[in-house]
Amino acid sequence: MAIISPVKPMIYVALLAIIIDTFFGIWRSVKKGGWKSIRSRRLSHVISKSLLYSLAIMFVFFIEKYIAADLVAHFIAIDLIMTKMVSFFCVAVEVKSINESYEDVTGTNILKSLRTFITRSKDDISKLTN
Repeated sequence: MAIISPVKPMIYVALLAIIIDTFFGIWRSVKKGGWKSIRSRRLSHVISKSLLYSLAIMFVFFIEKYIAADLVAHFIAIDLIMTKMVSFFCVAVEVKSINESYEDVTGTNILKSLRTFITRSKDDISKLTN
């Protein structure tokens, strides 16, 4: 399993995102429909999603390492850039799902609030520097 050691942290981050999303999904289901709304069928998607993300990350890693490494290295000097992009996409999908669950329960869009905070911070910094 040493061959996949460079990609293990990326898989772990994607799996952590799935676990966090699962907790938020359960929280949303309980808040919206009570404990009876939780179905094992929906929870089984966690297993298939975990396998899909893990295999996709490993697949791209093998393609990048053994087929496309030299070609990619001519354009981009970042190691495993394709694998990192796939991992980022997997995590981004889960973050979007977490945001949707949170918004369903609380009415607050975390990503929109974060965007507003960053924009306000940039404005405040630019006012201080000018």
